[in-house]
Amino acid sequence: MKPFARSGATLSGRAILWIGLLGGLAAALVWISTRPPEPPAPSGGIDLVGAGATFPYPLYRRWITEYAEESGVRINYFSLGSGEGIRLVLEGSVDFGASDRPLRPGERARATCGPFEVPMVVGAVAVAYNVPGLLTPLRLDADVLAAIFLGRITRWDDPALAALNPGRALPSIALHAVHRAPSSGTREIFSVYLDGSRAWRERPAGTNQWPVGISAEGNEGVTSQLQVSPGSIGFVELSYASLARIPVAALRNAAGAFVLPDDFSLAAAATELLTPATVDSITSLVGARDPAAYPVAAVTRLVADRVLRDEVRGRHFVAFVRWALTEGSASASALGYVPLPTTVARLESDRLDRLSPGTCPAANE
Repeated sequence: MKPFARSGATLSGRAILWIGLLGGLAAALVWISTRPPEPPAPSGGIDLVGAGATFPYPLYRRWITEYAEESGVRINYFSLGSGEGIRLVLEGSVDFGASDRPLRPGERARATCGPFEVPMVVGAVAVAYNVPGLLTPLRLDADVLAAIFLGRITRWDDPALAALNPGRALPSIALHAVHRAPSSGTREIFSVYLDGSRAWRERPAGTNQWPVGISAEGNEGVTSQLQVSPGSIGFVELSYASLARIPVAALRNAAGAFVLPDDFSLAAAATELLTPATVDSITSLVGARDPAAYPVAAVTRLVADRVLRDEVRGRHFVAFVRWALTEGSASASALGYVPLPTTVARLESDRLDRLSPGTCPAANE
């Protein structure tokens, strides 16, 4: 499929902002790769540096600002993707990483002090779209979305889309799919939902997982493409779509209900699937049976390793995490994220209590 037009006349103020953020990613990668393992702390406070998931970036940006005002601790966070965040923290280039999935066994084996993983917040992977004239939310399911990302649905007035959306006047225009680049936690989570479609599960061996569409870097990149490209559809963390005022679809859940992402539907999914027994291993919050649950959600987490061996930096990292899980919950709700269920939040608080900054944590912490 030919790339679709991105004329300068279509760029809104918001699109320019998102593209500006994207332009900073390359510089961030260069900066991080050349950063000394133990840079001196600037005068006036400790400087922690983190990198990773784009999924929670809008919230982390707000948390970092609010925490600096309260504590004087300055934190820099680079929104680069889950895989990159894990790589950088394990090689010691940043103080902490962020990921939308747990570390894999091979990654855990590379840690020199930790690793210590702490879930922070629950968020939704929303299906956002730019369809001129469509005023009511679309209804979509795994089968139709799989057909879109396999290149089998290429127009908005396709009969399969019309069948899910009776009474909606779908325009006769081309449909353009946008998806995340590799090493993305958001992409992994959305793939789990697509696995609910037989066509997606049974695509030929060796087939590119995303055979059609435009690949974009980060939730920022997908959002920017959606803003400037009429007829486009893609998947992003909910707050990105909300901040850019891009509509999102109601998705069919495991109970057969079409549900929009919001505080209530996210909390329903988290309450059912995220428990003290699952929190360390769960890769996505997909498949909740509650009719009120939104079907594509995730718990995003921070990952620490060598910073725990540094008493001062480790103490500031733990204090920031504890603040975010408690006082930061109001900001999470305001941006469309959902705090951890009470039982899980209590478990993580206990784990933080057992940490001794300056000392590597015991294996069971």
